[in-house]
Formats: sequence, structure tokens, C-alpha cells
Amino acid sequence: MIKSYTASHASTFTEARARAVLHNVLEDFMQVANAGFVARETIKEWFDELSFAVLHNVVNSFQLQFMLPDGRKDRALHYEVRDDGTVPEGSKGGGFDLYGLPRNTRVILCVSYRGDAPNLDKVLAWLRERGWGSGGSLVQGNTSQDRAFSRDGFGFVRSKVGDL
Repeated sequence: MIKSYTASHASTFTEARARAVLHNVLEDFMQVANAGFVARETIKEWFDELSFAVLHNVVNSFQLQFMLPDGRKDRALHYEVRDDGTVPEGSKGGGFDLYGLPRNTRVILCVSYRGDAPNLDKVLAWLRERGWGSGGSLVQGNTSQDRAFSRDGFGFVRSKVGDL
């Protein structure tokens, strides 16, 4: 006897839902700018570029990474994109403390993509035109989930990586 099983996944992604939760990410980005680690113009560019990728449904996760003056990159705000209805709650952005970081800390935006996304080539070409490179890596370490941003089941789960 042969048995077969089928798993299905209904995506909760819509452009409207993505736009709604991206505003929470912008609040986080602006907190980093307000702490003096990144210029507001850079934050605006990053947000526009990240939004383009999210709205084309190609992002798996992304991080705001904090590189200390000594070169260590062991802290980040990690955002996992979820389009499977598992993010029921909706928090506000912000709520993390950056003031313990040294003044010369650099901030980097790193994005991980869905390899099977139909629009991936288009998005990567557009990002390359805007100066993005490849070969970055996500910061690994102890994580603690602290917030989730959601609209009707689509959202981002934010975790702190390292001592942040």
C-alpha cells in the first residue's frame, strides 16, 4: 500500500499588509538614526530599498548589524519575515537600547533572500544598480525574540542577537 501526504501553505502576503508592517521597521530604523549611528538619509535609502524587496516578496530575513569600533560584529536586530499566519500580535517599533554601544559603532543592513522567489532576479538587479553588493552574512549568536509586527497574519518577528 502506498500512502502520500501533501502539505500546503497559504501565504498571508499582500502588498497592503507588507506596507502596514514596514512602518514598524521604519520606527526601528529611525531609532538607530536618532541615536546617531546612521544618517537619516541613509536610513531613508535603506528603508526604500528594503521595502522594494519586501513588496516583491523575496525577503526571508534581514538584520540591522552593529559593528563595534574593534571590528566585532556580534550584535544585531534580526527580523524574520513570516507569511504563514503565525504572527498574530502586533507591537510598535522601537523599545531597544543603543546607548550602551560605543560612539564609533557602524551599522549595516544585511538581507537574506528566498532562493525560490519568482521576482528575485529583478530585485537583485535593481539593488545592484543602487550599489548593493553580495556576500554578506547574518550575525549568529544568542537571540531573544522581543517584538512582532503583524497585519492579518503577515509580519516580521524581531529578535535581538547578542548583547543588545
